Amino acid sequence: MRARNFLTVGTLGVVLALPGGQAQAADYLFEIRRNGTPVGTHRVTLQPDGERLRVEAHSEITVRLLGIPVYRFDYRSDSLWAGGRLQSLQTVTDDDGTVTRVGARADGGSLLVEGADGRVGAPAGLMPTDHWNPAVIGARQVLNTITGKINEVRMTREGREEVPAGDGRRSATRYSYRGDLEATVWYDDAGSWVGLRFAARDGSTIDYVCRRCDAGPQIAGRSP
Repeated sequence: MRARNFLTVGTLGVVLALPGGQAQAADYLFEIRRNGTPVGTHRVTLQPDGERLRVEAHSEITVRLLGIPVYRFDYRSDSLWAGGRLQSLQTVTDDDGTVTRVGARADGGSLLVEGADGRVGAPAGLMPTDHWNPAVIGARQVLNTITGKINEVRMTREGREEVPAGDGRRSATRYSYRGDLEATVWYDDAGSWVGLRFAARDGSTIDYVCRRCDAGPQIAGRSP
């Protein structure tokens, strides 16, 4: 099984603060399930750095057969944001022994991306495939952080439903992605990312189930 390339999110006026305006780190933690069976975890940490925001993401998946590991996936992403736009990005993906690296950096009015196809130019507002920010809603292109390719997507709002969140359930809005990437993502009323589902290449269903998803970045002027 190889993990399917994921979605995207970005940053618009992120505020992570304690009373009195003191900035604080925040994070998301998801249990990853394959056909309902836990196989790994995904964590996103958001760390304010002055007027910038550093976002680190890490996924770990191990699929076992009769207790023996038959597939491993490890994904790490480190990005820096300022003024609502991506300033730099570095990712490393180990997909069962196949390692890929993607880099990106802001360069004036564009974004320079380096991946398997070499260096390409992209719009400065292009968002990478992380999920924590609902500002992705309405995006037509995303930067695939596993391949370094610019993917064409379209997003459709599919309604409201209750999803697992921590020790209970939470009302959220479901959106589907179609195009170069296909998946379903959920955001709650506060704009927190609370779920993800997609099909892996072997046809199995992968779910990201919220265990801690109240990092609650406040997205200025935008709600899911």
